[in-house]
Amino acid sequence: MFVAGVCSREKTAIHFVKPGAKINSEYYIQHVLKPLSKNNIRKLFPGEFITKVVFHHDSAPAHFSGITREWLRNSGIKFIPKEHWMGNSPDVAPMDLCVNGLFK
Repeated sequence: MFVAGVCSREKTAIHFVKPGAKINSEYYIQHVLKPLSKNNIRKLFPGEFITKVVFHHDSAPAHFSGITREWLRNSGIKFIPKEHWMGNSPDVAPMDLCVNGLFK
């Protein structure tokens, strides 16, 4: 598994998750969200991080758990709630068709 960010300014570095790692909410927060927000996103948006960045996760349990959502809220990081996600169709979710296809 890997994690990468894409925005209008640039892309983040690709972070690979240790093979065989069990991705639960705590792992996701400690090894993905914290380093991504601290090391990458703050460099792309210096001084504007809280007002400019919105996370869009998929429906993996660690991405959408109450613990993860609480950490994001407490950290001041905006995210798109599940009820506002687009449908599961490549026609309406171009990131799934284009960008994720390139990564694969």
